[in-house]
Amino acid sequence: MKGKLKTRRKETIWGWIFVIPACMGLLIYIILPMIYSLMISFCSWDIISAPEFVGLKNYKALFTTDPHYMNSCLVTLKYTLIFVPSMLIITFVIALLLNVKQLKGKGLWRVLIYIPSIVPIMASSALWTFIYDPTNGLLNNLLAPFGIHEDWIFDKKMVLPCIAIMGIWGAGNTIMINLSGFGSIQQELYEAVDIDGGNWWARLIYVTLPMMSPLIFYNLVMALIGSLQTFTQGYVMTNGGPENASNFYMLYLYDNAFNYNRMGLACAQSWLLFLVIALLTIFLFRTSGWVYYGGDAE
Repeated sequence: MKGKLKTRRKETIWGWIFVIPACMGLLIYIILPMIYSLMISFCSWDIISAPEFVGLKNYKALFTTDPHYMNSCLVTLKYTLIFVPSMLIITFVIALLLNVKQLKGKGLWRVLIYIPSIVPIMASSALWTFIYDPTNGLLNNLLAPFGIHEDWIFDKKMVLPCIAIMGIWGAGNTIMINLSGFGSIQQELYEAVDIDGGNWWARLIYVTLPMMSPLIFYNLVMALIGSLQTFTQGYVMTNGGPENASNFYMLYLYDNAFNYNRMGLACAQSWLLFLVIALLTIFLFRTSGWVYYGGDAE
């Protein structure tokens, strides 16, 4: 009995030894900075001088006296509405095509589609800036024989769809997630649809989509959070232009913090974004009755 207690005590001690560094990292690098940023959001601070408490003035200023804040919100909202639905649909369709039994060279296709997702975002942004270059860009050179010439990311009407296309190009991990889900669907379910005389549409609606709904829901949540935090594409490719058409929320937050030295305003922005993401995530989970996790319905 004593030996067992001794062993359990040792396991507990070793468990804490391994857990404490992770807890310390969480505390030092995430929790404490979050608390500090919340405090700074109620202050006026230019980084150089001492913070001065101003209460809710920063939050009020964002909605009343800051002309660029609402624009950054609208830009981010437009991009989210373009990117999230199109990415979910296109990646799902591509995964369906890659899952076709008759497809040859599946391994090669999967590698080629997955590679863009592991390219660093800075590198892919620089690459797509070259592709969209209206003067010597790859895309205009390819379309020149057809008499097509566009300004792409330098056109305020096209910049957000162009950045969304780049995002879909790098969504290979989402395709792989969908593929893993297709592989876990029991073939007996498809056979049951075939016995009932169902076609490919019936297989998709009554088997594939319900069984894939947990992964679709996961991809939806992650895509929504990611699109609301878009930064690098606007920073590298357009610097918020043209005419602030790609001045994303996170890009404007960065400008307030490090270009305009309005750290209190930037912290207020970050907490508003945190609140919006939290509320949207809660809303998605509360309305996730369409997601099928298997088992009997309660």
